[in-house]
Amino acid sequence: MKANEGKRLPKILKVNRIDAKNLKVFVLFSTGENRTLDFKKILKQDWHVSKGDLEYKLFNPKEFSKVKVNNHTLSWSNLEFEFLGLDKKTVKVPFEVGADVLYVLSTPDARNVFSIGALFKKARKASKKSQQEVAELAGTSRTYITRLENDKQDIELLTLKKLVEAGLNKKLKISID
Repeated sequence: MKANEGKRLPKILKVNRIDAKNLKVFVLFSTGENRTLDFKKILKQDWHVSKGDLEYKLFNPKEFSKVKVNNHTLSWSNLEFEFLGLDKKTVKVPFEVGADVLYVLSTPDARNVFSIGALFKKARKASKKSQQEVAELAGTSRTYITRLENDKQDIELLTLKKLVEAGLNKKLKISID
């Protein structure tokens, strides 16, 4: 799925971590996903950056590590583009890449995958209950349970509480560390 199909364009909310040595940036997108941007691959294979290009400086870990989030996208103020403005004066702008482009070039960060559906499915199986049994006990449909477990269905906290407590006979605990 393309980043903008049926959804708002994704935005970068924060940089979780920078691995300057390997030219990777780990970010949190507005979709709620933690994703990895492998700039070694992006610069070489996707953008075909060579020595004469402004972006070539990003191969230097010291320069690469200066990345910041600006206007919900990645920005390197240490790399500046110059162009003539309408008033014929030179304008300098930092090197930035749109978050929609970065989303497409990124991959899910496997270390930080969060899935209510996967957690629920694991708990359901541990309870040795079928989707149909849980659905009947919680007053919902098997289709809803299937969609939830496959991360095709968002869920409200009160609905999750009902599924866990009535459907699985467990207590729902939520924590933020």
